[in-house]
Amino acid sequence: MKKEHLAKKLLKWNQRHLLSSTHITKSDIAQCFAPDFVVKVNGREYQVNYESYLEFLTHFKSNIQSINYDVQEYVCAEDRVVAVMNAIIVRKDHSIDKFETMLLLKFDEDDLITLWQEVYTKKN
Repeated sequence: MKKEHLAKKLLKWNQRHLLSSTHITKSDIAQCFAPDFVVKVNGREYQVNYESYLEFLTHFKSNIQSINYDVQEYVCAEDRVVAVMNAIIVRKDHSIDKFETMLLLKFDEDDLITLWQEVYTKKN
């Protein structure tokens, strides 16, 4: 499967599942992620599995009303893709957070994510 398609699938997955109004399960996570994978965000690194990632996501999404992405470019290779984008998160209190983001995703032979590496900065 083309890696750009997988990145687009993940962003749609985020928009559907990472909302305070949704219930997320380990099987939802398994749609896009390998059973064990690495998350690197702004210099922090975590080894995660479905259970630990579910715990993180449940907290992360607790005040999110919507997430939208404006992707400027996808750069694809055999087992990875980089997405350069802006992300807009609307919170339950209607406050808005805007981010400039560069996201690197690596995939295994089953097209499941083994690495989520993101660098982002908050915009004013």
